[in-house]
Amino acid sequence: MEYLVLLAVLPLLFIAFYRLQIARRFEDLPTSPIGAAAQGLVEIKARTVDMNNRPLLVPHLGIPCVWFRYETEYNSRENGRVVTDARESYDRFYVADSTGICAVDPLRAEVHPRKSKQIREGGALYILSWIGIDDSIYILGWLHTLHPRPKIDDEIRNYSSTKSGIETVVKRYGHLKGKLDRITRAPYPGIPFIISTHYEHTLVRKLKRQSRYWFGAFFVTLVLLFLIIDNWQTLLSM
Repeated sequence: MEYLVLLAVLPLLFIAFYRLQIARRFEDLPTSPIGAAAQGLVEIKARTVDMNNRPLLVPHLGIPCVWFRYETEYNSRENGRVVTDARESYDRFYVADSTGICAVDPLRAEVHPRKSKQIREGGALYILSWIGIDDSIYILGWLHTLHPRPKIDDEIRNYSSTKSGIETVVKRYGHLKGKLDRITRAPYPGIPFIISTHYEHTLVRKLKRQSRYWFGAFFVTLVLLFLIIDNWQTLLSM
């Protein structure tokens, strides 16, 4: 019986270690410039850029963005708060720094956006979060290097990580959408795919806090299950 209890709560422990692993990857993995990033797991710090003639718009707000998440909740007397609509954009978007530009496919990514807003209209609550254009962004994901990679000339290399440098990169190489490197979810299980517009230290702190919550949930659930089993066995023996 004890082994069954452990099997029942082990997923909580796995989740706790997984959140901690992601936080440590952010701490240990050095940030790579896009122009020098290698195939495989990378951490990229860049800015989102507008590469589409018709950018995404945040629902209800009409703000241009590269990604959004949208939920509609209604308060019901019978069922309480009910989610009636939930959507998330999976369109490819683009990020750039002063060394290069790459595409990001956000499908199955864990996204942590800074920008969010709640709008109440009558009995409906609209919960919106998004990543805007020209937002600073951190990405921990799997980079597919496409060959031949567009060459970055000396003029581009000499630019600092400023807006003018990014604009120059986009202007020179932005038309090569089909030849750009892409960041996606890794082809192997257990490799994180995180997109965040939070500061890196804020995201790491958030992930570690989540890990502590899951560790706490594991121990509390374990104790409760053993107490329930012990009491149940006592009742059966009476």
